Amino acid sequence: MKKFEIEKDPELEELLLKAKKRGLKFGLALGGGSARGLAHVGVIQVLEAYHIPIDIIAGTSIGSVVGSLYAAGASIDQLEEAALSMKKSKTLFLIDLALPHSGLISGKRIEEMLNDLALEDKTFDDLKIPFAAVATDVESGAEVILNQGKVIDAVRASISIPGIFTPVKYQDYFLVDGGIVDPVPVDVVQKMGADIIIAVSLARINPYTTVLMIDKETGHLKEIENLEDLKINKEENPKFRDTEKIASSVDEEKSILKQTIEQVKSKLEGPNIFEIISQSIDIMEAKITDQCLEEADVVIVPFGIKEINLFDFDKAEMLIKGGIMATMINIPEIKRAIKEKLRE
Repeated sequence: MKKFEIEKDPELEELLLKAKKRGLKFGLALGGGSARGLAHVGVIQVLEAYHIPIDIIAGTSIGSVVGSLYAAGASIDQLEEAALSMKKSKTLFLIDLALPHSGLISGKRIEEMLNDLALEDKTFDDLKIPFAAVATDVESGAEVILNQGKVIDAVRASISIPGIFTPVKYQDYFLVDGGIVDPVPVDVVQKMGADIIIAVSLARINPYTTVLMIDKETGHLKEIENLEDLKINKEENPKFRDTEKIASSVDEEKSILKQTIEQVKSKLEGPNIFEIISQSIDIMEAKITDQCLEEADVVIVPFGIKEINLFDFDKAEMLIKGGIMATMINIPEIKRAIKEKLRE
């Protein structure tokens, strides 16, 4: 992949020098989002290129993968090489099916790959950068911050998408994907002592979702522009004004329903189980992502992530470039955040 070039930014260099003298710590909160998380590599590339320090890292799901590898000492070139090597065949190889009791994939092959890259036998004390992974206790729904013991165990818990990966037993708890409760762990980075927080959000669903209802004329779903549309107007609705038309109206509704059923049947091949689970989690996470980002000083949303599905790891080059572009555009925001902290 062709290396990008940056222009020197004397203003940023001066601000970073002042921040260093003040002892300000930069924290990086890497959000979850399956294959979309390869964009994190591009984000880190730009931060490195501008010599913006990464003093603290917290990651959720795929964010914990990229974050832990970087914290363990993997170079940005190693991360990029690993990401670009993720062809379809390799992705399929990493899917080691389990007996479908609590998850479809055991995750053992993914653990082996991460160990080979940088995590083998690493504990949190061995890391070059303070790091924490976020998981969820499947029984209580509590957020679990993992920052002790073996790093690979924490990462494996953080990536355990419910229904897809088997949960990880940790002491008396069963842990799953941290994105369920904390999609972008800004709060964790803050608790770890970060003064300036850069958050990377991979949410691809608009949290302010629209409301759809069946149109009475066409039988198709349509967007409701005004919730008042849900109210029945007896004066305008012929079903209430003219009872003699009820029978024919029912026939029409039955006909429309039949057509709708046929349309659904023709599309039954539709999304597979992985896509259904992934999309469901995306929708749920989108509802709480905005809240997670409230305390971030800078929020980066990589370009090109909306069309990326769960296992689209073969689109690494596009995703890395999306992370690079989004971070470059946010350099003025990073400068603004530093200025604000220096004024405090």
